[in-house]
Amino acid sequence: MSEPDFRVRPDALQRYAALVEQQNARLAAVRDTLAGVEVPAGAFGHLPDSEELRDGHHEHAQAEQDNLADLMEVLDHVSGGLEACAADYRDSEDEVGRGVAGGVR
Repeated sequence: MSEPDFRVRPDALQRYAALVEQQNARLAAVRDTLAGVEVPAGAFGHLPDSEELRDGHHEHAQAEQDNLADLMEVLDHVSGGLEACAADYRDSEDEVGRGVAGGVR
């Protein structure tokens, strides 16, 4: 049983890497916006335990910033991996082309 033929398009990998980088930049903007939100004392008014609500909100917002930072790090690795994969495929194709052409290219 033979393996199915397939073709890798390095340009498609690079376009996807660029898209991942764009999304990563958008996440950075969200993270920065979250970091700039400060809930002032008394924001929850006369609700029982209003300061605990404020503290809980702050902890949640900080956790979201941390989660975004982790996601951004992963996406950075993804885009880098896609770029490296595209470069490896191009290099491989070039090497095969040189071999087929008798080393002249």
